[in-house]
Amino acid sequence: MELATQTHYAISPGAAEALYVATDLRFWKTDSPATFCRDVQINETAYRRLDPEYFAWLRSRLALAKEAAKSKRVDPAGFEELHGRFSEIEAWALDHFGTQAILAAIRSLTPKAYDPPRAETESRRPEPPARDDERMNRAIRLVDAIREKAVDLGWHLERLYRHEGFQKRPFAADYGLVCYIGSKDRIGEVTRQAIEIVGPPPRETRLRFYNPDVDQPWIRRIR
Repeated sequence: MELATQTHYAISPGAAEALYVATDLRFWKTDSPATFCRDVQINETAYRRLDPEYFAWLRSRLALAKEAAKSKRVDPAGFEELHGRFSEIEAWALDHFGTQAILAAIRSLTPKAYDPPRAETESRRPEPPARDDERMNRAIRLVDAIREKAVDLGWHLERLYRHEGFQKRPFAADYGLVCYIGSKDRIGEVTRQAIEIVGPPPRETRLRFYNPDVDQPWIRRIR
């Protein structure tokens, strides 16, 4: 099961495609950009929706990697792999944002001031079992409240409630939503693809518990 942290960010309603890029230049595309937030975490990797400013920052990082490769501080073959990924990202960016927007972002960027996407590895794990009885009962009540809507959207009950053996194997990948709701969390948006888990104030970190039984941008089911 993939659980992803996300930060909300406005997107043009008319946007037809978005490219999500990690700081190591891995990427994926979606033709439903309004479904996703600006930052998406999949397992241990954080991705950000590409915009001219983020592209300019990635470009600055690649320049540093190039210098490191020249001085043998970075494996030249590894740099060439990064350069190949960047070339694909650059072609997409030029096609979708245009040269002028890219150049303007490059000129105005202060790389040290830019805050890149960061993975939140601990927050996406199920809460440890020490406080589990009280927390689990509360989590089940929260899921009960959205169960009818979730089932109507295509969620299986097992994906929502499965927690057998949770105390013995708290980090197994196929546990249900109830295992991931913290003692102070609440449930946010419920869609066919994912259910939001909203953390406590003041940060209110948003996680998405993804439905593995439906198509996702990085999963295409073979029919």
